[in-house]
Amino acid sequence: MRIQKGKYILLPLNSNSSNSTQDSSDEDDEGSAKAQADFLKRSDKFRAKVNVALRGYKPRRCYHTPCKLGKRLVCCVLVAFMVTWLLFLVLMDFSARHYALSDWSFEASRNMADYILPNNVTTLLEPRHVCQDKVFLLIMVCSRMSNFVLRQTIRETWGNTTEFNYGQFEQLHAHLKDKYFPVKKQRLEFYKDYLRLHGNQTTTNLPPNLPVRILFLVGRNRDEQLESNETLWRIRQEADQYDDIIQENFIDTYNNLTVKAVMSLKWVINNGCYQKAAFFMKCDDDTFVNVPNLLHFLLGGTIPLYNDTLDFYDQRSIKLLYMSAGRLKATDEYLVGHKFCSVRPIENVASKWYMPSYMYPGDKYPTYLSGAGYLMSMDVVPKLYMAALNTSLIHLEDVYLTGMCAQRAHVRRIHHPLFNYKSSKKLCTFKGVIICHGLKEENMYLAYNAVTNISNRCSPPGKYYKFIRLQKNNDCD
Repeated sequence: MRIQKGKYILLPLNSNSSNSTQDSSDEDDEGSAKAQADFLKRSDKFRAKVNVALRGYKPRRCYHTPCKLGKRLVCCVLVAFMVTWLLFLVLMDFSARHYALSDWSFEASRNMADYILPNNVTTLLEPRHVCQDKVFLLIMVCSRMSNFVLRQTIRETWGNTTEFNYGQFEQLHAHLKDKYFPVKKQRLEFYKDYLRLHGNQTTTNLPPNLPVRILFLVGRNRDEQLESNETLWRIRQEADQYDDIIQENFIDTYNNLTVKAVMSLKWVINNGCYQKAAFFMKCDDDTFVNVPNLLHFLLGGTIPLYNDTLDFYDQRSIKLLYMSAGRLKATDEYLVGHKFCSVRPIENVASKWYMPSYMYPGDKYPTYLSGAGYLMSMDVVPKLYMAALNTSLIHLEDVYLTGMCAQRAHVRRIHHPLFNYKSSKKLCTFKGVIICHGLKEENMYLAYNAVTNISNRCSPPGKYYKFIRLQKNNDCD
C-alpha cells in the first residue's frame, strides 16, 4: 500500500518478486500504517473542532431563547415602573404647589402698601387735564410701556369716543329696534350732571357723545438701562400728544399685574376722579369695548340678541334679556363682569396662572370677575383700594381684586354674559357684546369696521333657539 496525495493506493502482488524485495515491502507497509494512523488522528481532531464550532453557533433569529427573552421583558417592565414612579413623585411635588413663583419668592413681602406706597406720590407721567369736569364713564386700559401700536390702535377704533359713542347705538341695531329695551328715564335724571344734560333732554334727544374718558396705565421696565433713550422719548411724546398716559413707579411684569391694578385705583382716588366720574372700568389693551352698547347698558337699556352672541347666555340670563328685571337699576355697590366660581388654583408650575401654596393656601378661589374687563360704580373704587391695603397680595389680579378684596369689602360680584373674556372669529359677535378679549391690532380694526358698518345687518337667532342651543343654568351664585 502507498499513500499518494492523501489517497490509499493498493498495489497488486507480483508473483515474480524476489525475497530480497520482501523486506523492503514490509518496511513500506509499516510506514504506510503509521502515516494512516497520523492522518486519522488529525482527521479526528479536525472533526472535534468542527463539532465544537457547530455546537457554539446560534443563528440570529434564534438568539433570544424563551428564558432570556423573559428576563429582558421583566427588566423592561421594572425600568418602566421605576420611571413612572419617579415621574409620579415629581408631579406630586408639582401638584403640592411648593415651587416658588418668579418675582414672588418665599421671602418677598406681600404687603400691598410696600409696593404702592399709599402715602407717597408714585406717578411719573400723568395727563394734564383730567377729572376737572364730570364724566359718566372712566375707562383705564392697562398697557405695557412698549405697546405703542396697540394703544394707537385703540385710539383709532373703539377709543375714538367722538365717533364711537352713544349716538351710534341705534344705527348699529336699527334692524332690531323692537328687540331691546330703551334707556330708563330715571337713570338719565339720576346721572344728569355726569351726562351733562341740559333742560328737558330725554331719551329721544340725548346728545350723541356722552362724557367718556379713556386713559392708559403703564409701569416701567425691570432694568431701566434696558429702556433706550428712544423708548423714553417716544412715551413722553405720546403722553404730550394725546394727554392720556399714566406712568406709575412699579416694575411692569405679568406677575405684577395686581400691583398695576391697585395703582390704578390709587391714581383715581388721589386725582379726584372719585368725585368726578360715575363709573370706572378696567380692561386690558387687547380688549375690544363696544362703547355704545356699554353706555346703553349703564343707562338701563338692554342689548339685542344676535345669533353669534347666543352662546354666551344660559336659560336664566336669556329670560332677563326680555324682562324689565334684567335692566340695570343699581347706582352704587355695583361690580360687574364675567363671573367665575369654584375655580381651583393651577398646580402646573409651567402655567402662567400657577399659584404656589405659600401665596394662596386654599383649595378654591373666591368668586371673581375676569380681568379682561370689569366695571364698577365709583363708590366701589375706594372700598377695593382699602381692602387691598389689608389683604395679602397674590399675583393674579382678577382673583385678588375682584375676588379676595371684593369679598373683604362685602361687594357682590355680578355676572353679565356680554362681558366676554374670550376672543371670537365671528365679526357679528362684536356688534352684540360689551367687551371681547384677546384681539391683536389687525383684529381690532376688523372688529371695529364690522361693528360700525351700518349695512352689516347681523342676524338674530333662529326661532327655536331656546330649545336647541341654550346652555343649562350657570350655578355660579
